[in-house]
Amino acid sequence: MNSKDIALAVTNKDLSANTGLIFFNKIFEDLNLSKRLTKILPGKKRNRGPSQVNKFKSLLFAFAAGADSLSDVDELDGDKLFLKLTDGGVASRTMGDFLRSLKPRKIELLQDLLIDMAITLRISAYADRDFILSMDSTPHEHYGKKMEGMSWNYKNYWCLDSQNAYDQYGFSYLFDLRPGKTHSGKDSELWIRKIFSRIAVHNLNKYFRADSAYGKHTVYAALKAAEVKFTIVLKDSVAKHVRKLNKNLLEWKKSDLYFFDSNECELASCQYPIKQLGNLRVVMIRRAKKNIQLDIFDEPEALYDYYSIITNMGLSEKSDKDIIEFYRGRGNAENFIKEQKYGFDFLNFPCKKLDANKVYGLVGTFCHNMMRYLSFCLPQKTKKVRGKDKEMKTVVQMGYFAKKVRNSLIKLPCQVVCHARKIILKMNQHTKEVFEKVMTKINFFGSLPTD
Repeated sequence: MNSKDIALAVTNKDLSANTGLIFFNKIFEDLNLSKRLTKILPGKKRNRGPSQVNKFKSLLFAFAAGADSLSDVDELDGDKLFLKLTDGGVASRTMGDFLRSLKPRKIELLQDLLIDMAITLRISAYADRDFILSMDSTPHEHYGKKMEGMSWNYKNYWCLDSQNAYDQYGFSYLFDLRPGKTHSGKDSELWIRKIFSRIAVHNLNKYFRADSAYGKHTVYAALKAAEVKFTIVLKDSVAKHVRKLNKNLLEWKKSDLYFFDSNECELASCQYPIKQLGNLRVVMIRRAKKNIQLDIFDEPEALYDYYSIITNMGLSEKSDKDIIEFYRGRGNAENFIKEQKYGFDFLNFPCKKLDANKVYGLVGTFCHNMMRYLSFCLPQKTKKVRGKDKEMKTVVQMGYFAKKVRNSLIKLPCQVVCHARKIILKMNQHTKEVFEKVMTKINFFGSLPTD
């Protein structure tokens, strides 16, 4: 069509490009978040303007609509539905004051609410009795010098750092924003106790996996106390010590497991005694290095690349190969970290205060979990992929990322009609069918206990 054939016209009807915010509003009500947040959020100094809950809700819905910063919240003033659902919305300056008003104890309670919300959504989305938690940290690189907490990390990034925990379906149970130089595994045992204690009432099979930053005795002890099965990578220095202790006991067997970019690997396992924890099993995989020649003082093990995983699961529960495969699922947590970084713009944070940025990230994580839940309401696809073993496998799509959910369920156009204290949304037939199917699934979720 020629551009000359396109004309502009004015309408006095109220329109919205974010019909899917109704889904968020439904989940918000079913989780009873208004009542729960009222108990957590600080009181207002003046009894006027939007409530604290509405400020939280406005930022949450802004994340869902694709806001990448506080200034983007102002851009939603023209969306009639957004304003109705948030009782008029909140200006970006007011939102900044709200983020800075939360003290450490309030932030801690908000984190507890995140855990409770995540497990409720997870149980509704999938009736899987296995709860597999993966924990990891990531840098958030910035270039400003006045932001609190900015420092150089071990990779020489000028950044903040966050510690995150996801289950196998992508629901987040932790977002802890910290100074950039913080060690990855710091305070991890405290979060492990908190998360697993809050899901204990659901009687799930509990598992944990993490990289070598979490390979320390305090973490093992916390997992043992919580009755959690775990797989954690051993630090190279510790793994070398374990190989030395079991030098004459290791029986290396060939495996077709694809590792180190090769399927010519060997597997072995042994026991590693730790005081007050007993014997833990260590599963090792190695591959011969190519084109290497030993010097006279080199040890024979210099001929191999090694990777070692410590676990409290016995051989009767999982074989050596199964342990390696189970641990490798941890890599999916990195995809969810990228999802939050790029889907909700956690590459940057808007405030100078570290605690304010932590609250901003927590609200974004609430939105991530709701988006993740909605992604399971979409039809799940199956596809055939070729694995690293060159065999074709059928894979079931487990949820979608925020971009897909936003385009399919949030960015739905409608006309907003307000009549007799009700909101009527007028949309085309296809949008209405999609809307009703998703709302039916959310209604099922609403029957679940939330306390």
